[in-house]
Amino acid sequence: MQLYEDLAHEITAMWNVESTVMVLIVVSVNGLLAKSFDQHLKKLSLGSWIEGRIQKAVVLETARIVRTFLTEEP
Repeated sequence: MQLYEDLAHEITAMWNVESTVMVLIVVSVNGLLAKSFDQHLKKLSLGSWIEGRIQKAVVLETARIVRTFLTEEP
């Protein structure tokens, strides 16, 4: 998470807020989420509706990568 400290400071200054909270969200290539995902959503004041959107985005991107790989000429 230290990698993102500079970004957190920049966002804090950009949005003129007192602090920022970094939450690491890891999604597997097949859309699986960590058990703690719901806790992180609550910490960010986001509804559970976003879970499906994140999973959909990851699965679609994975499909795009696989499609690109399969259509490459040897």
